[in-house]
Amino acid sequence: MTHYYCPGCMGTLEEISICETDSCSDQYELMQECNCSNGMHGQTEEIIVKDSNGNILNDGDNVATIKDLTLRGSSQVIKQGTKASKIKLTDNPEEIDCKINGTAIVLRTEFVKKV
Repeated sequence: MTHYYCPGCMGTLEEISICETDSCSDQYELMQECNCSNGMHGQTEEIIVKDSNGNILNDGDNVATIKDLTLRGSSQVIKQGTKASKIKLTDNPEEIDCKINGTAIVLRTEFVKKV
């Protein structure tokens, strides 16, 4: 089925050629024609998340920090080698959700390695 999608917000419409999404910066630009069947417009759905060594991370993996990290907004320091278990991946391939010492935080993948 042929439909149109907006490259700015990935909104999909079937019969009109301009994007009607209020928050889209390309709202009045012509939309592009697409024949995809999954609604992803040529993009892959799976996001690959890698640690500082290039190992692929998955939900539930255990990681350790590779350097001392100071938490923003506090004087708390997470020491090198501190382990976080059962991580959760986010929509951003550069960040993971985890708990360290009972505190839920978001860590950048460049500062962790898979254990």
